[in-house]
Formats: sequence, C-alpha cells, structure tokens
Amino acid sequence: MKRLIACILLVAFTAVSWAVPKPMESITNYNVMMIHGALGADQGFGADKSIPEATYDSYRGSGHIGRYGDHKDRITYWISRNIFEEPDWDNAKDAVRASSIYTWRAFTNPANSSINNAVELGDRTWNKYDKYGKRRALIEEAQEVKAKFVVDPNDTSKDLHGQEALDSMRNHPDLYRQLASRYILIGHSMGGVVSREYVQGNFYNGDVDKIITLDSPHEGTGALNMQLGLLLFCSKMRRKSFKENRV
Repeated sequence: MKRLIACILLVAFTAVSWAVPKPMESITNYNVMMIHGALGADQGFGADKSIPEATYDSYRGSGHIGRYGDHKDRITYWISRNIFEEPDWDNAKDAVRASSIYTWRAFTNPANSSINNAVELGDRTWNKYDKYGKRRALIEEAQEVKAKFVVDPNDTSKDLHGQEALDSMRNHPDLYRQLASRYILIGHSMGGVVSREYVQGNFYNGDVDKIITLDSPHEGTGALNMQLGLLLFCSKMRRKSFKENRV
C-alpha cells in the first residue's frame, strides 16, 4: 500500500512539474526578430554587389513590421517599450544596435515568396556569391549588429563592429558565448509562414526557441483556396466531359 501511495505521489509531482510554466530566460539571451509579410514582388530590394553590411546600412526595402525613431505607432516600438520595457531610443540606429528587436531590412525581391524568404532568413550560405553585397542571412545580421570585439582595452578606436567583430568572436568561444545566439521570431502574415518554413527546412540550425505568428495563413489564404477549388472543379468537369464525349 505504501508503495502504491508513493507511486501515485511521484506521478502527481511529475505531472505538476510539467504543467507549471517555466520562467523565460532574460531577453538579453535572445535575438528577437520581426519578420514582415508579403509585399509586391519589387518592394524588397534588388541585387547589388555594392550593398554594405547591416551594421552600417540604413533600412533597406519597404517591408518592415515596424521601425524605430519617430514611428511610434509601429508594433516594433510598442513591443520594445511595453513588453521588453526598453528605453525610448533617440534615433533608429541606436535602437537597432541596442534594442532586443531586430527589424532592419525587408527581404530581397521577390519579397513575397515564403520559400525563398525562408532561405534568406536562416541559410548562412544564402549570399555566398555576394549578389547582395555584404548582406548575410537575417539570423546572422541580428547578431552582427550587436557584435563588438575589443582589440585594445586602452584604445576604443580599434574596436571591431559588425561582421568583422562577429567573425572574430567566433574564433574566441568564450566571447562568442556572451553574444545571444538563440532566436524568437515574430512573423506577421507571410512572415509567420516564412518562420515556420525555416524551422521545418533542411537548412534549419536548431537556433529558434519560440515562433509567434500574427494573422499568418498557415493553411493558405481564402482567395488562394477558392482559386484552387475552382481549378479542381474545372479539371473534374473537363475530365467528365472528355469521358462523355468518348462514349
């Protein structure tokens, strides 16, 4: 009887342990990325070998869920202030480098292809031919805008930033571990589909802890489903007519 009671208590304790939500780690341990929805095919940005890296570039393309600076009605600003309780940044560049949220550019053209955009989101070989200058996969850019490598503690002018700093930190595991390497993806509309396709793709790096999707058509859009249904109906009618004519 005592063994039975002990087993019941053990099972109950285990169930309660799993049921109680675990506290989330500090947001500083994550790169929070906001992924925009579908744009027109030419609303992202095009191929250009002279494009500088993310650390020194301004916003590129028009696909942003939100921006910083004066755009205080944007969702990025609201999440930054109200969810992550971050300060009111003086300008966009300060916000991009210091904030937990990364939303510095749109996808490349066509900026409405969830499969292509998923590759651009996380495949580190995405720009291996430098077709888009010094841009990297978005998950790398989220790290490099925050990377800083101190060459000489007595001379800050020698500090490395951006891609050079990130590459240097990777050669020093003790320093690289101090840089956030886990991700929380917040995707709006197609951006949510892009985020899901990334973690389900062959090039997934196992680096995403959470995905939050906002109004994302994971089962297709109503208009597309209607078009597919109409095509299937027409196809069936065509086959039926063909069979009747043969008879």
